[in-house]
Amino acid sequence: MVEQGRERTPEEPREPYTAQPSRPNGRSNSTVQEPAMWRPGLITYAAIMMLVLGGFHILVAISEFADSTWELGRLDVELFIPILLIWGVIDLIIGAIALYAGVSTLRGGTFGWVMGVTFAMLGIIRWLFFIPVAPVLAVVIVVLNMLVIYGLAKHSDYFQPAG
Repeated sequence: MVEQGRERTPEEPREPYTAQPSRPNGRSNSTVQEPAMWRPGLITYAAIMMLVLGGFHILVAISEFADSTWELGRLDVELFIPILLIWGVIDLIIGAIALYAGVSTLRGGTFGWVMGVTFAMLGIIRWLFFIPVAPVLAVVIVVLNMLVIYGLAKHSDYFQPAG
């Protein structure tokens, strides 16, 4: 390691990139392994949005299981969405995927990245069916899912194993 205040000669190896700045007193704690890089802000945003949207999907699923949803207020919806139990199961599955993907993404897991993209695509497809029922809500949730995909795709190198 290069001492503070002294330039590195070409023969000396470079220090690996770490997210934490070097300690000012020059001492390092060898028992704590520092991460190779910080988690990008868009990854954190995507993970938090997955947790929020997953919770929303689960709440909608509970209301669909109880047949007490806001969708039943219109006559044309009864023709479009005849059985709320099916939508409840779909929302419950999407919500569970989103919660697991959000936690795994915060931990930096590649499986969380794959499940996050899967959740966001399923969420977009699911809410496209609800545009006739609640157009503003559906468009907002579709845009939030697109932002999740963008955040995960832009920083996909964060999830690649170090090799």
